[in-house]
Amino acid sequence: MPKAASAIHITDRQHQHTPAKSVPRKKVHATIPRTTIQITQLTKTTLEQVKEMEHLETYDDAINFLFRERRKSLPSTFGCMPDSGPFEREEEDDPYRLPS
Repeated sequence: MPKAASAIHITDRQHQHTPAKSVPRKKVHATIPRTTIQITQLTKTTLEQVKEMEHLETYDDAINFLFRERRKSLPSTFGCMPDSGPFEREEEDDPYRLPS
């Protein structure tokens, strides 16, 4: 049978403590989990060139830069269904629709 919790009473004498000397703390940033990858020497050289040309600090920044540049060159899907006709809103109540 589990024991019941009992209340602990702290007297003023037990509660008093000597103030500790204030020590400035270093800001600890949350670390992002890292992984290791294997790349060829040519790929590493290319990433170093991207870092240098774009004034980036890390290989991660260089890779993300390349992702963003690739995304810019992807074809647009605007007008991919020209036969569907113009968009028309339904005239029924929609609780998620913002008022016009």
